[in-house]
Amino acid sequence: LLASEHITVKHAVLAFAPRPPAPVIGSMLSVGVSTSTRKSGTINSTPPPFQFQLEARGNEDNNEDDDDEESDGLDSLMGKKLGIDIGSQLPSLTPEEIADIREAAQATLDAAVDSRLADIEDLRSQLQDDLAESRGRMETAAALNVQLEKQNLMERIDLLTNDFLNKDKDFRESTKKAAAADRLAGSMGRGVDWGSWGDVGDGEVVIESGGESTGGGPSKLLGSVDAARRRVLADSMSGEDEMDAPSAPLTAAENRVLVVVDDKKDKGAALILDKLATLLNEAFDSNIVIDTYSPASSNIPIGGNNAQTAIIFASSLNDRSSLESLLGRVLKRTAPVAGGAPGMPPSHVVIISALGTERTNKMPYSMQNLFGGKLDKLREIEQAIAAISRSRIAGKQASLDYTIVKFGDVASDDDKIGDDGAEITIQPGDVLDGEIGPNAAANVLVQAMAYQPYARNATLCTAGGLPSDVSVDMATWNDKFLCLSGPELLRVEAGRGAEESDDGILDSKYEQLRQYVKQWSAAYEGDRKGTGLTTPVLVRKSRRPASELDGVVARSGVRILFQTTNTGDRYKSASEEKRDEKDRNSGGGVTKKPSSAAPVVIKTKSRKEGGVEILVEKTTDGNIRVRARRCNMDNKAIVKEMSEEVIVKNLKRAVEAWVTARATTG
Repeated sequence: LLASEHITVKHAVLAFAPRPPAPVIGSMLSVGVSTSTRKSGTINSTPPPFQFQLEARGNEDNNEDDDDEESDGLDSLMGKKLGIDIGSQLPSLTPEEIADIREAAQATLDAAVDSRLADIEDLRSQLQDDLAESRGRMETAAALNVQLEKQNLMERIDLLTNDFLNKDKDFRESTKKAAAADRLAGSMGRGVDWGSWGDVGDGEVVIESGGESTGGGPSKLLGSVDAARRRVLADSMSGEDEMDAPSAPLTAAENRVLVVVDDKKDKGAALILDKLATLLNEAFDSNIVIDTYSPASSNIPIGGNNAQTAIIFASSLNDRSSLESLLGRVLKRTAPVAGGAPGMPPSHVVIISALGTERTNKMPYSMQNLFGGKLDKLREIEQAIAAISRSRIAGKQASLDYTIVKFGDVASDDDKIGDDGAEITIQPGDVLDGEIGPNAAANVLVQAMAYQPYARNATLCTAGGLPSDVSVDMATWNDKFLCLSGPELLRVEAGRGAEESDDGILDSKYEQLRQYVKQWSAAYEGDRKGTGLTTPVLVRKSRRPASELDGVVARSGVRILFQTTNTGDRYKSASEEKRDEKDRNSGGGVTKKPSSAAPVVIKTKSRKEGGVEILVEKTTDGNIRVRARRCNMDNKAIVKEMSEEVIVKNLKRAVEAWVTARATTG
């Protein structure tokens, strides 16, 4: 055993003896080290014997290249155990020493853990303080954000309110004028922009039934409210400008009518004027003075002899220039005489024209216009009065209404009556044919002059007869003139409405039809593809309220508004485009220096392009109907006839289908 151990140590010394730089190849040393193990609380410190393995190699390997030897040596050492088991060389420890070491290690670990726990507690306390501080900052920031959002919201509300008030300024001004008109005329009218009852937008006039002063019926007034107000003020003031004077109530004034007619050219005029004088005197408490003049007469008074209304037979004039010369004399104000009030010219002009002036390309009117262009001259006169009325300057010139009434040949009323004793048809524009009785014509003129606001600034045609012993109530007249509002494009009767229950529930049939029309109009929203329209549109809710004058107790509907396109007023002819191109290329013959200033943006009100308003109405007699009328119009708007025709045609087909389906299903 000693010899074996001696050999082992000797070989170990030889293995770790210093060597030259070159590695020694040819033997491989394997050293096995056994560690001490613990049994039953004791340590076995007896070291195991060293094990060596030597592998002799031939001398021929020593002659190989150095790189090959180094590579082979490294590869041979891979996965081998090298070195000495140092643990086996250490002295063994007693149980007491081991216990002391364990206690010392445990104490060191406890001290380290306590130190870390203290650090963690300090960190948690710091985090809690930071969290409390952060929460306080967040609450403060939230309160400030709430105040900021509240301030922003109030600013947006103020901005929207100001925008709404600015956009609605004209409407509110017209409402103020409406209230003034109510006080002045003793009626419930709206607006005094144009003529008697005024204009509230879309080129139309509106009035309601009168109050106690008129017995609940419509107001009566020849001429315009605005003119009558200034007439009263002129009588009550001296040296002041009546245009700047405050409003004053209307007082009774002498009603006077100026008539310009040539009995030789218009044979039926005398019959109509006789009936008209009788009806006017029956309508007003005071006598109506009617002054009749020939257009060829040189004694037509300047200022119209202070008449409120002027009636001019267009067939008595030669052409448009004759009307302009006549109105230039009649509408001129006169100076006060002997300290009296200045003269007030007529504020309402009624032009009596003929049927067919807008249909000269159709029989039989093409034949009437064949020699001398009679109907073309009448059409020029109609256009002239409309242009003169619209060209009046507000604030500088008195307002002027016009009404164009187209009659056929005058015949006996008895020949034109129906089964109910009265057969009078009134339509906007120039669409009727046939004759008219003198009593019917006179009644239509009285309504247009003194009762019907929709006849102001409108063109109407009428035919039929009315016997002298037959009277027409005011509701019927209102309904006949209602078609002039817009004007009306379509009217479809939907039958009788459902009876209202005692608890006040609305008419179910009216509500169903209202919802049906609303859903039908939704097809025109967005892309117009498939609708057949040639003009883009917007669909908006109608704001038109129910009206006693219209005979309507409930009303709802939509407005299909046409949008601006690159046609109409923007169209330029080829010559205009060439001229514009020449001006752009040449600079107009003047060299202009480019300006560095920012372009000035001028805000203008959007143009009215027209539209169709569809109304579902329940009348005072319990019937339900659907009407389509032109809306969103002004003097410069171009009528979109093709788009209007598509909308009206589709609406008629849809409403008739609804009526048929309801009649079938009940």
